[in-house]
Order: sequence, then C-alpha cells, then structure tokens
Amino acid sequence: MRLIGPILIASVLLLANCASPQPPLRRFTTSIPQRSPLTIAVIGDQQRTSEMEVWREQNTIHADLIREVVQSRPDALILLGDQVFTGSSSEDWRFFDRIMVPVLKARIPTFPIFGNHEYIGVDEVAYSNMASRFRITRSTWYSMIMDSIGFVMLNTNFDEFSRDTAVKQLRWFKTHMRQLTENPAVRCIVVCGHHPPFTNSAIVPDEHILQQYFVPLFERSPKSRLWLSGHSHAYEHFRHRTVHYVVSGGGGGPRHLLYLEKNLRRHDDLYPGPMIRPFHFLTIQRDQSELCVTMTPLSGQESPQESFMIGPLVDAER
Repeated sequence: MRLIGPILIASVLLLANCASPQPPLRRFTTSIPQRSPLTIAVIGDQQRTSEMEVWREQNTIHADLIREVVQSRPDALILLGDQVFTGSSSEDWRFFDRIMVPVLKARIPTFPIFGNHEYIGVDEVAYSNMASRFRITRSTWYSMIMDSIGFVMLNTNFDEFSRDTAVKQLRWFKTHMRQLTENPAVRCIVVCGHHPPFTNSAIVPDEHILQQYFVPLFERSPKSRLWLSGHSHAYEHFRHRTVHYVVSGGGGGPRHLLYLEKNLRRHDDLYPGPMIRPFHFLTIQRDQSELCVTMTPLSGQESPQESFMIGPLVDAER
C-alpha cells in the first residue's frame, strides 16, 4: 500500500508530459547516399536515465559522444533504438533534439529503428514523435542499400505486436532476405534490430524469437555478414559461422553489467573488455571485398578500441 502514492505521482507526471507530440527542431534527412566508398556510423541507446531510476548510472556524455560521431565525418548514421527514455515525453525529445544538433547541421542522413523505450507512454504520441523527425513508414521496419550493403531494419518489439503483425514482419523479412540475396548489386547483408539475439547482459536476456525465427533465415544467405543490436547497454562481439553479432548500446543510457565468468556467460565474447563497457560508437566501411567495423570509445575512457574485418564479400555482378 505504501507504493501507491509514489506510483500515482509518477503516473500523473508521466501523463502530463505525454499529452501531445513534441515538434522537432528540424526533420532529419534520410536521403540514401549514392557515392562509394561510404563511412556509416552506428550508435545505440541514447536515452537518459529516468529521474525515478535513482539507483542507476546518471550520465551526461550524450552530447560529447554525438560530437565525436560527427567529427568522424560519417556519410550516414544508424540509430539502434531507445533514442529517448519515454517515447511520448516532450521533455525527452527536446533533450534528444539538443544533443543531435551537430548531426542536423552536418545534414548527415539518419536511419532509426524502434527500441522498447519508443513504446513507453501514449503510443500515438510516441509514434508521432518518431515520424515527425524521420521519414519512416507505418510498418516501422524497412530496408535500404548503401554502398552495395543491404541493410534490413527490423522492429524487434514483439511484446508490442499482435500475432498477425509479428507474422507479417517475419514474412517481409523472409522476402527481403531473398531479394537482397538475389540482387547482383548487393555484396553483403547487415541486419539492425534493437533487441539482441545474443547478449551476456545481466539486465536483459537473449531475444529468443529472433534466435528461433530470424537468425536461421539470416544465416542461410551466403551474403549475411553482420547483425547489429542495442538494448544491452554495452559493447559485445560474438561470431557464429560467417556472421558477426555486435551489440552496440553505448550511446549514453545507464550501462549494464555483463556476465564474463565462464559459468555465467551465455556466449563467448570476442572483445576483451571489463564487466562495464565504454560509451562508444561504431563505424562501418567497405574496403573492396571486406567490411571494416570499428568500435571507438568516447575520449577519455580506458577501454581499448576494437577494429575487425569481415569478409570476403560476395563479388558484385558487373
């Protein structure tokens, strides 16, 4: 009974802050770059820590990290979800707009996916806040080709879907995997989805729907090379056959502890980092017949950078 008061107050404050969409400073460009080679930056889980989460890490590095992303001069930027803590919060979106000003000024094409926090609050308002900033379809999943790389952008919030919607996305995924595999202009395929199929996080689990239905379809294609996710506020790097699975959730949200002990970890991590990983961003570059993936920690952190090559890629048809 003693919890009713705080919960009621929090609910009233939340609803008061979620009454209507927050207009953006400016809509992000989503024009797909046509030149080659490209540098594609990736960042995940930029949300602030909620004021109610007094026990969690409170960070102020968000703007610094975005400045370093822009200084790397990317040709495009992918956001792996959880851009804000509460999807329908005007205050949270104002914060997001402020930290993303350098991206807007540089006119960097930006491609987001939905995280679970984009669904917190009033659904219609939350969707409007995303749609007013980014040109996204109502289905909330899509695909694109940049520099002969086929990107498949999933909505992995299966708890928010009806069964029909989940089946619709799975069928779409199967169709687009086949189309990208058969497209002679595509040399490799990269999937982006907020929830990770594999993680050693002590806070969030593996996403078993992805493991059961999506990963097998992905690994079946000879062009599949990389799966990017967030949700676990860490950096993790796993490999299964020819596919690399990278968790990149170091955009500013409160960081997660990872299970590293042999008797606790679920998967073997290729990155030799500590239990708490650095704030960071990724860059992806295609170097002829290989992909170069680099994890760059925020300046001033002691954790090492990681860079690895993925290849060979499938030859493009001339």
